[in-house]
Amino acid sequence: MPILKDIIEWVEDKPKFWQYAVNRIIRNKNLTEADIIELVEICKADYEISDSEFEDVDIEALKEIVDSSELEQSVKLVKINENKNINALKDDSELTFAETGVTGIYGDNGSGKSSYVSILKNTCNTRGDLPTINHNLFDPDSESKVQIAKVGYEKEDGSTGTVILEDGEIDSSVLMAIDVFDTSSANHYIEGEDEIAFIPSGLVVLEKLAQACNSVDEKIDEEKSRLGATAFDYSFLMDDFGTEVSKFLEGINEHTKEEELESHSNHTEESEEKIKKLSEKISKLKATDPAKEIKENNQKVKRFKTLKSRYQAVDTAFSEKSLNSVRDYINEFIIASNASKTASQKAFSNLPIEDVGGDSWNRLWESARRFYNQVNDDDEFPNTDDDATCPLCLQELGDEAKKRFLNFEEFVKADLQEQLEKSTEKLQKAKEYYENLDFDFSQYPPTIEEIEDISEGFEDLQNSYHATLETERDKVVNLIGALKNIETIPKVEFEHTPVDIIDILIADFEKSNERLSKVSIEKELSPLEKEHRNLLAIKELYKHQQKVIGEIARKKRVVSLDSCLSQCNTRNVTLFSNSLAEKYVTNTLKDNFKDELKHLGFKNIEVAAGMRGQRGKQYHYLQLDTSYGKGLSLKDILSEGEHRCISLATFLSELSLSEHKSAVIFDDPVSSLDHKWRSKIAKRIVQEALERQVIVFTHDITFLMMLQEESEKGAGPIEVKSLTRKKTETGIPAENPPWDALNVKRRIGTLNNYHQKLDKIERTETEEMYRNNVKPFYGKLRETWERLVEEILLNMSVQRFGREIQTQRLKKVIDITKEDYDIIDVNMKKCSTFFDGHDSAGALIESYPDAEEVKADIEILENYVIDLRKRR
Repeated sequence: MPILKDIIEWVEDKPKFWQYAVNRIIRNKNLTEADIIELVEICKADYEISDSEFEDVDIEALKEIVDSSELEQSVKLVKINENKNINALKDDSELTFAETGVTGIYGDNGSGKSSYVSILKNTCNTRGDLPTINHNLFDPDSESKVQIAKVGYEKEDGSTGTVILEDGEIDSSVLMAIDVFDTSSANHYIEGEDEIAFIPSGLVVLEKLAQACNSVDEKIDEEKSRLGATAFDYSFLMDDFGTEVSKFLEGINEHTKEEELESHSNHTEESEEKIKKLSEKISKLKATDPAKEIKENNQKVKRFKTLKSRYQAVDTAFSEKSLNSVRDYINEFIIASNASKTASQKAFSNLPIEDVGGDSWNRLWESARRFYNQVNDDDEFPNTDDDATCPLCLQELGDEAKKRFLNFEEFVKADLQEQLEKSTEKLQKAKEYYENLDFDFSQYPPTIEEIEDISEGFEDLQNSYHATLETERDKVVNLIGALKNIETIPKVEFEHTPVDIIDILIADFEKSNERLSKVSIEKELSPLEKEHRNLLAIKELYKHQQKVIGEIARKKRVVSLDSCLSQCNTRNVTLFSNSLAEKYVTNTLKDNFKDELKHLGFKNIEVAAGMRGQRGKQYHYLQLDTSYGKGLSLKDILSEGEHRCISLATFLSELSLSEHKSAVIFDDPVSSLDHKWRSKIAKRIVQEALERQVIVFTHDITFLMMLQEESEKGAGPIEVKSLTRKKTETGIPAENPPWDALNVKRRIGTLNNYHQKLDKIERTETEEMYRNNVKPFYGKLRETWERLVEEILLNMSVQRFGREIQTQRLKKVIDITKEDYDIIDVNMKKCSTFFDGHDSAGALIESYPDAEEVKADIEILENYVIDLRKRR
């Protein structure tokens, strides 16, 4: 095979584990997990981080194997059976497929068709997301049961097998040679890019090589991650002072020698003694260190200011400004309350009920306003015209009532009530503020004790201060509750407050710091501290010397693993795959795509197929092939028919690249499309059935009949099946194909079978049962005469499911005589007399035809068909 030879020659100068991978893929088709583990060791051996040894691949022997290799075998579907707990499918139901030609499987919505397709999409090759297979909703214990389905297949060499789908997992990928096309696939072709479904096996080798590289990459990366988890973080041995040890640790890498580490961790007994002496000397110097005292003073000032802020927060409540605000809130409330009462008395005096003007009344009044304005489509409320009525009781308003209405509205529109509400809110907030004043200083005892040590009597001053403010708080709360006019609220005066004491202490510390800042011992202390830090750093590094040695070794291994990872890059695989695809695949695919569009009659928009490689796979994509279409998305401009046509053309063009002729499956390929597209797609699918097994699932009876028509033209055989259901079980294969899809010949066969049933009923059952069964028989006999007119008499020139008048077929419709009309008319009338659907007078039907007469009526039809066909 040319592609495989190209690949073998290409891989000769590539990494050793690539050669091993290609060798195994060509020989065994796939790589096992054990193979991947071995490839990892081969890759690591190249960088001396594996003790394993491997012989070179015998390239010449591999070429000889390629020369004698066979093409992949085709795969056909035989049946789906032994399913359990799959959606609502009947357990152990069996759906078989014709070995050649088209298998048309018809099913109404809810018949189980989609469940069978879901099984196939999960076992065969398909694009887009895989459909979810649910448990049987009609079985309350289904969640605890296994989901299983078996798909039987036959290979080109005659060998057979079964793929088992169990709980969403398949036990074999052999059916991946079979492709499924459905709505999801169609969308995937237009909206995204995907890997080519059928490509020469040589390109599959490169794809699997890329997958192997990725698998090796993952395992090496996992080892690298594990090494990362064992890393020794020696950053705690480093400092911000620029010691020699820190500088050394900063520069550690995979090239660092142990000797370098030993020279920086040489700690001895003499070093330990020197550390002690330096520590004592530094301590004595620091004991007189003004910088330390300044730092301590600043920390005290910070604590004292925090406590001061807490006192000031309480003081604010008793400032002259705060107390005057409380006074104003009380007085404003009294003024607003009195004004509101006066207005209320004017508007609501001498009324027969109480609390008019209150909150409940106000809500009632506004509801009446909304109702009136909505009903009368205006905003004149209240209406006091001569003929005005009450919006609540609907009685006419007298003069007194109108006057009240106007007074009410005047009260509502006045802002006195709003002013009262605002002043009430202010007063309530003021009351809550004072009631909730917090005199709890429990979180500050250390600071208070610290101040007490410096200024004796501070705690007593604080307690007295708090007690006075609590009393003042209670006075303010009582004044708010009394609601009387107040001229002033006196502010309490203190000779000294805690804030005064704190301000004095802060000032003292700031003066002390100013004095201390002019004193320094830094020049004497700095060299001692530097030497001391260096000795301590050496001592600490000495303690962790072995761990640092291990970390250096780990870094060396990580670098080697990074080199291994660089060999796992699939860019070269992708580039080579691109060149092979261009040489063996791309142009063929593009030409086939154009041919398929032409066959399907697609002419409105110029569409092109492009290809690119990624991670060793070949991807194709669709785009507009016009100067005005740049930047536009196909999905945004295509009609549904054009969308499906392009997708199908892409799918079929890919099939042409396959080196085998495995089955293909179509699920409702013309869903929602018009007659023009249905007819062309039906013709193309039937043509494909000459090359491979084709299975079509559909709920479109018209499309099913089109498939039959194309098959009858000699394009190939078709076997039609139909699915039915029970209340809680679906996917049950029906005894016969759908009646509407049967031609005259097959309908006559069905009618003969029906006659046998009627003959038995007549002999063994009651007359009533016979009558109930003979009526639908004549309905179907009548429909067969109608189909005869369409199919044979008029030679399909006019079809009920078609939108075309096929005038070419009229050339045979030249022999119709009055005798033809008479025989059809007589038999149609007889059928109309006995079939269900006409409510005939009982006296007019003395008896129904017996089984013998039924047989005679079928023979009349059969003989007439024979006569017509002989004429034609």
